[in-house]
Amino acid sequence: MNLVQLFVLVLAAVCLVLAAAQMSALRPRGLMMLAVAMGGGVLMTGEVAGRTSLAEVVSWVSDPQRRLDLSALLLLEALVLGGQALAVAQDGAGLKWRIVGACPPPSLLAVLFFGQVAAMLAVDGLDYDLVSWICAMAFAGLFVSSACLLRWLLPDRLMRSGLRVVLHIAQAAIGLWLARPAQALPADPMPAMWARLGVVAAAVLVFMALGWFWQRRSTWNR
Repeated sequence: MNLVQLFVLVLAAVCLVLAAAQMSALRPRGLMMLAVAMGGGVLMTGEVAGRTSLAEVVSWVSDPQRRLDLSALLLLEALVLGGQALAVAQDGAGLKWRIVGACPPPSLLAVLFFGQVAAMLAVDGLDYDLVSWICAMAFAGLFVSSACLLRWLLPDRLMRSGLRVVLHIAQAAIGLWLARPAQALPADPMPAMWARLGVVAAAVLVFMALGWFWQRRSTWNR
């Protein structure tokens, strides 16, 4: 296993644990609806996954623009869902935050798609429609089981929210790492990309601080 494959596995693990921790707050009926939605989503993308080759995946990963898109997705997810986790931890989650928390994170959908692509590339001699059905049932069942197990291991809502905040920080760090320049320019010690990266990092920290202050202000006014 090379460094790129290890990095992809770590990123996928972080996104999956984050999604399981977030969805563990749902009731059993909500988890069943989520499982049906996940299975349907996997089946809907089965045809596209079957046409995706390993060369296309490698080209997508190595494309700087795609890496910037993934970085923006991770940073936005860390900002929004990290704020929702902080609100839940402070017991100040209103209706809007509860609606946000009930929606699966976008990174989960990407992990499911590429997981299905990996399964189709790994098998030989099986019909892709059958593989898609197997992936739909397996992914949905394993994810719901993981969410229930996580809720059993961490029954306290504050503990689950703390885990989410820590993982969202790691998610933001990975997003910033993805947004780095592909090659450092020795003639310019301060490339423009690093300046933009600093602005993005500062904006994330400022908005997280404002969200924390707003939640504390709401608590003080009670």
